Amino acid sequence: MKLGKKILITCIALILCAGLGYLAYYLIHYVYFDDYKDTLSSYDVEEGTEYTPLTDSGDGIDIEGFDLVAESDVLKLYANITTGYVIIYDKETGETTYSNPLDAEEDTVANSTNKELMQSQLTVTYLNSSRTEGTYNTYTQCVGLSSDQLTVESLENGIRFNYEIKPKSTSAQLVPYVMSEERFNYFYSLMDADDSNTKTFVKSYTLDEEEGNYYILDSLQGGSGSARTYDQLYKALYEQAGYTEDDYMIDMEDTEFEISLPASFDVSLEYRLDGDSLVVSVPTSLINETNGSIESIEVLPYFGAAAADEEGYILVPNGSGSLIYFDNGKTSTADYATYIYGIDLLSADYTQVENAEVARLPLYALCREDSSILTVIEDGASLAQIKSSVSGKTSSYTNISTTFTLRGTERLSMFGTSGSSADIPVMEADFYDVNITLRYSFLGEDYTGYSGVANYYREKLIADGTLTLIGDTTSTEAEDIPLYYDLIGGVKVTDFIVGVQYLSVEAMTTFDQAQEIVSTLQADGITNQIINYQGWMNGGYYHDVTDKVKLVSKLGSKSDFEDLSELVESTGGKLYADVAFEKVTYISKRYISLFESARYYSGYAGMLGQTNPTTLRMTSSLGYEETLYSLVSPKFLVRYVDEFLENADKYDITGYSLRDLGDTLASDKKRTEVIDREEALDVVVAQLAKFDEDEKDVMVSGGNDYAVAYADDLINVPIGYNNYFSVDEEVPFYEMVYHGTVDYAGSAINLSSDYDIDTIALRLIEYGASPHFTFTYDESNEMKYTGLNSYYSTTFSNWEDTAVEIYNKVNEALQYVTNATIVSHEILQTGVSRVTYSNGVVFIINSSDEDVTVDGTVIEALSYEMGGVD
Repeated sequence: MKLGKKILITCIALILCAGLGYLAYYLIHYVYFDDYKDTLSSYDVEEGTEYTPLTDSGDGIDIEGFDLVAESDVLKLYANITTGYVIIYDKETGETTYSNPLDAEEDTVANSTNKELMQSQLTVTYLNSSRTEGTYNTYTQCVGLSSDQLTVESLENGIRFNYEIKPKSTSAQLVPYVMSEERFNYFYSLMDADDSNTKTFVKSYTLDEEEGNYYILDSLQGGSGSARTYDQLYKALYEQAGYTEDDYMIDMEDTEFEISLPASFDVSLEYRLDGDSLVVSVPTSLINETNGSIESIEVLPYFGAAAADEEGYILVPNGSGSLIYFDNGKTSTADYATYIYGIDLLSADYTQVENAEVARLPLYALCREDSSILTVIEDGASLAQIKSSVSGKTSSYTNISTTFTLRGTERLSMFGTSGSSADIPVMEADFYDVNITLRYSFLGEDYTGYSGVANYYREKLIADGTLTLIGDTTSTEAEDIPLYYDLIGGVKVTDFIVGVQYLSVEAMTTFDQAQEIVSTLQADGITNQIINYQGWMNGGYYHDVTDKVKLVSKLGSKSDFEDLSELVESTGGKLYADVAFEKVTYISKRYISLFESARYYSGYAGMLGQTNPTTLRMTSSLGYEETLYSLVSPKFLVRYVDEFLENADKYDITGYSLRDLGDTLASDKKRTEVIDREEALDVVVAQLAKFDEDEKDVMVSGGNDYAVAYADDLINVPIGYNNYFSVDEEVPFYEMVYHGTVDYAGSAINLSSDYDIDTIALRLIEYGASPHFTFTYDESNEMKYTGLNSYYSTTFSNWEDTAVEIYNKVNEALQYVTNATIVSHEILQTGVSRVTYSNGVVFIINSSDEDVTVDGTVIEALSYEMGGVD
């Protein structure tokens, strides 16, 4: 064999080996990598038994049509198996709560459609086989049609309602447009030839001899014929010839005609009593779909709804928390609506029209004068949207409910078309397998108002081990609060070499300069410093993926980094190293977006960026590519967390700050392997647990409730609300739940629009929050031409005095309540509130611009009074 030929064969063999090697790597590393599946949770469905009501002891209620179906030490559950209504009776307070208003038919505000919704337990939004969106409810398309469409089963301490949700088919929908000659003649032979309906049947079809099929007349296609004609055809076929809907499907299945059978769904709704709570579930594994696909389900839209003559309010997780008063007269404003944990970035519109605080708690409450109903979404929270409406708008009741998205939908634009036909809805093939669960807890006079709800919820979280108290909640001994601040280390800047543009890393705060800042603040009397060091590894602030961990050399050495941590810890502080896992910069060198990014259902990889101020689109780099980011699929999140923990362990520092792991929650809609948002939540929680098992502390940014249990510190928590027209008051409910169990701070003060020191200090005192800043040692204008150009006021030397002043003002008050819980928050009047802690310390805060008198004490404008400290 000639040498040239040998070389050629050798080269080809090497290329084939290399190709096969890469193929094997690709398959193992990407396609077959499924470690995330080990983190996914599952649920069991209880097998129901024949419905058997209980015998009532006589101390409950006696309403015709309702049976006692379950009882706990505190509650009784009654059900009407004909209407699907349930009633909960509280044996301790004598209060009754209804799943639906009993007087819905007499409501003077609601129209006929809304009356039907008031009598429904579920509302289903779906796409039919023609991709047309529709809505069913359990009254109009089930209970109100036929008693056979609602069946019941007994459960352990509860009941299951099985709804067959479908409209009554019209005769026009069930008449076939085409029948084979053989089938036509067969069914005709079963009819009475002298009957007028049979004669109409014969006249309505014509034979196409070439095809051997009978076709309905063109004038009758599309339901265009008279109702009388269709009724006659229906009677001839179904009543005389024994024709069925299955026969209709056979005749229409292999033709170009569209099957017109309406969509129908089987959905089960379960109620169980558990102590002082009613647990309501919709197991999606029991859902059956016919001729349609469910998009979302609204559960119990009028549960516990408040009549117009009742006093009270709804507590909603609007940022830190908000109140919506019953019958507040806001009937012309949009209803309050929010997605728990914010909207999935893969479902959100590209256009951002507002900066909104995220709902970080999966709950809401209906608060009356002597009782409250707390609703906690225990399963399916990441798929949930909370929506409320006040009395006088669609009914005489104020109501709040939860809608769960069971399938993602997208709209694809068709080029060359316009109008409604330009966008085609595309829906995921399978609905999410989740046991939708809401827990309704009935709180008596010991837990009234939003303060009582916060106390109850916190106590529950502590009891089940989710939260742990920091220390003695009754002590008034002074203990300095933390000062939180971010330090920006390495930043990408544009450089040139022989005329070629490239990105290099410049140090805005080296480790030695950070030590100088720490020492300066210590000299100012601030010893409890908690630092979030950003841009310390893998290329700076917009860092590469975490399969490797390498310090930015311009910041200093490993020993310099550890010396900084030791200095901070020497006076009780902490040094956290910031890391992002879910958002990977576009310029990451070791990340392959094609394989590893979460995808839209249409197939495109999820990539977002900054909001363009002219177009409002969230996909702009504004000239800095590093600000564009890919969303890592939950499938690969497991790998990056494992590799980070392994590689970062060599640095002896306090802990890690999770930039997005407790804040961002995104699904992956890749068609061949959809990971829904609830599964993504399972993956994220499992990764948080890995950090919890590690010896180092954890800081979480944002503070979604599922992450707080694993956090030692929180930053960027909501210290405010979204000032929607539909809400009436702002309250620090989030802080009332967590104060005394974890230290927290809001967003960076020097990057906000409010620089009034007194206003800032008063808000932090009212919310029990520590100050938070973002600093650089070098002048912030050095970042003017970088992806961090929005950090325009970070120079430490410019902010030192202000930071110390704000800290001292806040610490002067909060040092006495460091470990205490907030047991009460009261709105005394506009701009004036009273906060009471578990150790007896009380703050009366006047945020208004006028002096006020409270209980004989004058409180000057923009100041506070403190009591309970010796």
